[in-house]
Amino acid sequence: MEELDKLDNRILYELGEDARQSYKQIAKKINSKKEVVAYHIQQLVKKRIITKFVPVFALSEIGIFSSKIYIRLKGLKKEEEERLYSFLLIDEKIAWIAKSIGNWDLLIGMYSKNIIEFGKIKEHILNEYGKYIRNYDISHLEDGIVFNRDYLIDKKINYRNNFIFGGQAGDKKLSDIEIKTISLIKNNARFTALEIADNLKIDARTVLKILDVLKKKKILQGYTVFIDLKKLGLQLHKLCIYLENYNPNEINRLLETLKQNKRMVHLIKSQGPWELEIEIEESNLENIYNYLKRLRNLFPDFIKRIDLVSITDEMKLDFFPENY
Repeated sequence: MEELDKLDNRILYELGEDARQSYKQIAKKINSKKEVVAYHIQQLVKKRIITKFVPVFALSEIGIFSSKIYIRLKGLKKEEEERLYSFLLIDEKIAWIAKSIGNWDLLIGMYSKNIIEFGKIKEHILNEYGKYIRNYDISHLEDGIVFNRDYLIDKKINYRNNFIFGGQAGDKKLSDIEIKTISLIKNNARFTALEIADNLKIDARTVLKILDVLKKKKILQGYTVFIDLKKLGLQLHKLCIYLENYNPNEINRLLETLKQNKRMVHLIKSQGPWELEIEIEESNLENIYNYLKRLRNLFPDFIKRIDLVSITDEMKLDFFPENY
């Protein structure tokens, strides 16, 4: 486990707000020097605490939807398990793979343009490895919000900045040059316009215009950072919340309560067995149990049930489909 100092935390927070900020911009915000910020970021990358700088896209704006399959495995020997993970990792349609403990053993996320395409991906998995699957649950993302890691700094929670990951379906079309630009930046948010321009054989000002258009269309929401939680002694916990009814006032009250948790990084409205999913980064499992108890006590007649699953190994995570 790596020990972070206060400066590291401030830098990680600023990169979570906007991963494209320059060393100088970050230094000014945290009252430090550009050279000091540069050194700390380089060390965070070198130690693999920072694993990736990524853009956040509102995929539903371009007709792409996110779905997950939560799987309970059975009778899977070590060699077969390794083959399963290899099979999933090379599939470009699968964007998220996580080993877990709790209600499920394996969580798979994928992007698709419609329910038919999702069904084909699901059938492909079941055809190959169905004999090792005891049962599974399916969840479709209705709306999703990505929050910054407000627990890294001493920040009062009255408003939490966020990126929209899902939301209302749109039919905005991407041009060929927009698709090529996205393919070059989707795993590297700290690109330079000149690098992209050289690759695409266009002017750097044209690249900046393309990015500006994507922002104005609300397709490109911003830029954030992925970190290796294990290096910080943290673990990702997913809470799947089942509701008794759909009272709008109670839903809003619950959502506002959930947003007050500084350790919540994702808030998801789902279509599936449960209505809400939240993802919390926490070091102490007892804190998670206490939080579950608090939620049940605050909403005794509204929350029917909460399923907890803890991520032990996040093997793959992409914010944009590889095969688009």
